[in-house]
Amino acid sequence: MSASISPPVEEQRRLRLKDRTIIPSAPYLLVSNIFDLGCEIPFVGPTICPKSGWRSILPKEWVEFPRGKLSHSFDSSFHRYADRDVSYADFIRWEKVNAWNSGTVHDNVGLSATLHDYYNYAFNTNSTELGMLTNPMALCVLAALVMIVRLLKKVFLPKFSDLGRRLGRNTHGPNWENENEERIVKFGEYVYRLCYHSAVSIYGIWYFRDKSWWNKSQGGTSNLWDMHPNHPIEPGMAWYYLVQCAYNVDALISLMELSFKVELVNPLAYSSALKFLEKEHVVDENQRKKEVLKMMVKGGCDQTVLWTPLFQIKWSSTVRGDFREMMAHHVVTNCLIFLSSYYRFTRIGSMIFLVHDLSDVPIDMSKLANFVKWKTTTIVCFVTMVLMWIVTRLVIFPFMICGSVVTESYHFLVEKGKLDPALHEAYFAFFYFLLGSLVLLHVTWFIILLRIGWTLVSKGETHDYSEHKNGEKQKSS
Repeated sequence: MSASISPPVEEQRRLRLKDRTIIPSAPYLLVSNIFDLGCEIPFVGPTICPKSGWRSILPKEWVEFPRGKLSHSFDSSFHRYADRDVSYADFIRWEKVNAWNSGTVHDNVGLSATLHDYYNYAFNTNSTELGMLTNPMALCVLAALVMIVRLLKKVFLPKFSDLGRRLGRNTHGPNWENENEERIVKFGEYVYRLCYHSAVSIYGIWYFRDKSWWNKSQGGTSNLWDMHPNHPIEPGMAWYYLVQCAYNVDALISLMELSFKVELVNPLAYSSALKFLEKEHVVDENQRKKEVLKMMVKGGCDQTVLWTPLFQIKWSSTVRGDFREMMAHHVVTNCLIFLSSYYRFTRIGSMIFLVHDLSDVPIDMSKLANFVKWKTTTIVCFVTMVLMWIVTRLVIFPFMICGSVVTESYHFLVEKGKLDPALHEAYFAFFYFLLGSLVLLHVTWFIILLRIGWTLVSKGETHDYSEHKNGEKQKSS
């Protein structure tokens, strides 16, 4: 067993900067960091970890610095190198100091004065706690925004669906409404999405129009990393992130609501079925449960996602044809949002938001046109969508944005900055995986777009394969 002692973390960092070849691969660094953090947990760590450290129980060749695979220790956050976010208490103190320096008194008594302070803190102060989504204050605001989004949807989705009902009825006659109720519901959803994507795209173009990381003559994407992690987070950026996160959290919840339905199961019927099978001499408990499942599930086992003696979760009739891709997209997107906020990568996160929102506008328009079967409008929107998809998601995103993550981040964060190369090696693996997953999803959806285009050219029919895996039934108007 090993009794070797590794150098202090700062000395390890210096040696890693001097020689990158000594740095283990990401999985070993992550395992080491997890054990290091676990042993630092109050009460729990000292109980489960040896006094001489967890490395003392492992073979020497694994923990001897610098070549041991589990010998490296490092800080797992940027907060050591970052300026502290401005709390509301900090803001009030500064306001009092500024008032005293100017010979006035800061009024913080009464509801009006308090609301004025909160407004100035939230909308006129850089780098507040609202700029990091994992802060308690930001999480509270985020929860409130999600509830507001869901309330707005509850109010406006029925109105948007009524619009689709009227358009379809006027175009295809009164019988169309009775045969396309699911299509009408989805029409309302996509009107809402079109409104949102149009609004945030317009705001994004306006807000980021003069930002240096979009301007090649001012350094372009190098500004995503230079001086990190102490970029000022302006209120416009903080709220942009909060609103985008609220929308994406709600989108994940809504996708599940749209895709699944929960049905109650009679527990008495379940217990009766168990007793019946016991009388039929089905002795094995696991076999009895399997037989009961076959008896209890209605509509075929292929429709049931999860079954319990109290409830079952089944696929809904409104489930998207590309449910798995969309679920993966929403999970990856929300992980990227929170991780990029925590690690202060809001600049690059804002670029990803904007290129996705811009390409989502023609997507929503083409889906709306196809839902009411306006063929010419669908074709125009489809061509626009394909062109925007290629430019934003297959060129700008992988080559400009992801390319900067791969080629520029180490130079600016580690070589020119203060970041430990071990932290970059360990945790950037997550970002590489998540960004790579998005690129793969974009390519997958582009193949679906090509399939839609081929069906349109070869058959003259508009099929949305993202909504229906096997295409749509073509109904006469």
